[in-house]
Amino acid sequence: MRICYLFPMASLASPFLTRVFTIAGIWLIIGLVLGGQWYVNDLAYDAAKPWWVYSAAIVASTLWAAMTPLVFALAGRIGFERGHALRSIGLHIVTGLLLSVAHTLIYVFILSLIFGSGENMLWRKMAGSLQGNLLTYATLTGIVIAGRAYHRLTAHEIDAARLQTQLAEAETAALRAQLQPHFLFNALNAISALVRSEPLRAERMIARLGELLRLSIDGQRGPLTTLGDELDFTDAYLAIEQARLGERLTILRDIAPDTLSAVLPSLLIQPLVENAVRHGIAPLPTGGTITLTARMAEGHLHLTVRDDGAGGGAVREGIGLTNSRRRLERLCEGNFDIATAPGQGFRVDIRIPQGAVA
Repeated sequence: MRICYLFPMASLASPFLTRVFTIAGIWLIIGLVLGGQWYVNDLAYDAAKPWWVYSAAIVASTLWAAMTPLVFALAGRIGFERGHALRSIGLHIVTGLLLSVAHTLIYVFILSLIFGSGENMLWRKMAGSLQGNLLTYATLTGIVIAGRAYHRLTAHEIDAARLQTQLAEAETAALRAQLQPHFLFNALNAISALVRSEPLRAERMIARLGELLRLSIDGQRGPLTTLGDELDFTDAYLAIEQARLGERLTILRDIAPDTLSAVLPSLLIQPLVENAVRHGIAPLPTGGTITLTARMAEGHLHLTVRDDGAGGGAVREGIGLTNSRRRLERLCEGNFDIATAPGQGFRVDIRIPQGAVA
């Protein structure tokens, strides 16, 4: 039982010990480099001293290692707030001066114990090290301020990504909820007309409608899905429209097998197909054909939804097409092109880079 309590304590102490050893290691390296620099400088002037004299650099860096947590705490408390820049700068200058003086006093005291006190050592060290100590304090303070700015930026990025995800989920939920009321009305009317004359056909149509509604409210369908799942949903919709329109609606599919696992926004194809049925095929007494094609090329999914219906003189993007374009760009960095002409139907070409899909 005692061991069970030791592990949590060790896990709590681990980050603290990691910080301690990191700070100590960095300052030890700085002390060694500084001591080596002093030695090389003296050697250049033929004034090299015994090696232990240069251990004073280790003493100075060790003191800064001990003071670093205090500097971090004070720098974090003072901060550098917008609108109070002069106040913050003043506080940092005063704090830096006090810590620099404290560092020099302790440093001189330790050196006097090790090497013996020099008559003017305190004042010489105070004058010679003040600038360097202030620079050290400014560097440590800058690390704290930069770290806090980085954490704030990261937090903003995380919040922005979370909002983007929530927006995408809300748009997908709205698309599910807007399964066109007029479509349900037409489907139910068609079913009611078939109940007595063709009960078997009416029964199949009810089953298809139930399948479509089940897929539309499936809680597992997120903002992104696979092409295979999207085609299943679209097929459930088209089965009802084919039962309603009969021979007036023909569906052709040319789907490459390697595209079924490709990722795309949920409910992307069904609104495009519904648009083709409503505006392209249904108004024509003779009906028409909707063709779905899918290919992979150069890491991109290429989808085409085409009808040979009424077409139009110009492309006018309504709410459905605008929402589809926006969701495609935001979720997948994809895009689509629209082409139409009177009597030549309506064509939507979709291009989705699979590497950009998260």
